[in-house]
Amino acid sequence: MSFKITHILRRQAIWGVSSLFLASCSAPKPPEPDAGTAVHEDGGAVASRADVLEAAGRCALRNAQAFRDEAAQLAATPNQANWKRTMAAWQRLEVLQFGPTGSSTKPGGLDIRDHVYAWPLFSRCATEDVLVSKQYENGVSRLLVNRRGLTALEYLLFYPGDDVSCSAAGWSALTPAERTARKEAFATALAADVKVQADALVAAWEGGFIDTMKTAGPGNRTYMTTAGAMNRVSDAMYYLEKEVKDVKLAVPIGLRDCAAAPCLDALESQYAKHNTANLRANLVAFRQLLEGCDDDTYAGIGFDEALVAANASDLATRMRARLIAAEAALDAIEEDDLSTALVNDPASVRAFYDAVKNVTDLLKSEFVTVLDLEPPMGLEGDND
Repeated sequence: MSFKITHILRRQAIWGVSSLFLASCSAPKPPEPDAGTAVHEDGGAVASRADVLEAAGRCALRNAQAFRDEAAQLAATPNQANWKRTMAAWQRLEVLQFGPTGSSTKPGGLDIRDHVYAWPLFSRCATEDVLVSKQYENGVSRLLVNRRGLTALEYLLFYPGDDVSCSAAGWSALTPAERTARKEAFATALAADVKVQADALVAAWEGGFIDTMKTAGPGNRTYMTTAGAMNRVSDAMYYLEKEVKDVKLAVPIGLRDCAAAPCLDALESQYAKHNTANLRANLVAFRQLLEGCDDDTYAGIGFDEALVAANASDLATRMRARLIAAEAALDAIEEDDLSTALVNDPASVRAFYDAVKNVTDLLKSEFVTVLDLEPPMGLEGDND
């Protein structure tokens, strides 16, 4: 049994003893838990869920702050190295899309994500139209999301060619120096806007949203039940299922929506060849939510605490083991990026896909069942 499991079980015992002591002193009866929340008689699961929600919020803030710092460097110097660091930081937030980081269709969401990274909604042609017309001079905040953010920046900073996919007439009239100058000006404007979005995201989290998460329940206008708040965070964890497994991996491998494998044009990072790095960051964020986000060793409180509180320590152990196996499978891909691995060693990419599926199979079945959670809308009964 790991140190963390032993620590959690010890805390569970303390919760139980504390409950008995309070009962013997005729303490007032605690309020009933919100519907849909699995609660032990000693009240342990309620405390654990509050801890998990607070820890998830702090994890989102910590990652948002790291992204803000990298975005500031990118805004100061919009180059390839700074883009890569900023993208790696953002890819962790991709898995943390709850609260202010999430969509406005979810509680507390601000729709910042699409302004930063609207993948897969990127249009090279539309981005080139902005270059030719110099629309960026009027500010990029009014541009549609398919021609702004880190996706458009990737094209501007990494595409080595001097050609365009559309607007050829206007582009051809420009001198090479004018083309370079416009790309640099557009990239500078986009990078500055990414920083604005990063600052807004951190401000939203620092503005009391962690307290909003940890006080989920009656009287909370954002999360009226603890179960509802837990569901919003667990929904974010399904990024590993929906985006990583089914889109970033299955399509390029040729398991779906691909006429002739490999489908390299379906890869997430078309110009920077940052696919493997993106996937690694996605796994890190998932582990942070599951195990803990205090440091690089995944110390701290995660969903595994809620599993142990629900007498499912074996499931917590298996999920951790499968996540570590997925990381090992990714590390076993010898090529620098998925784009070359899919050509030179597709079996290694398929092995990584299978390892990720081993994790999400538990997420979609035992995990949500034990914690009495619901899968995101549209994934009910998904068994692939």
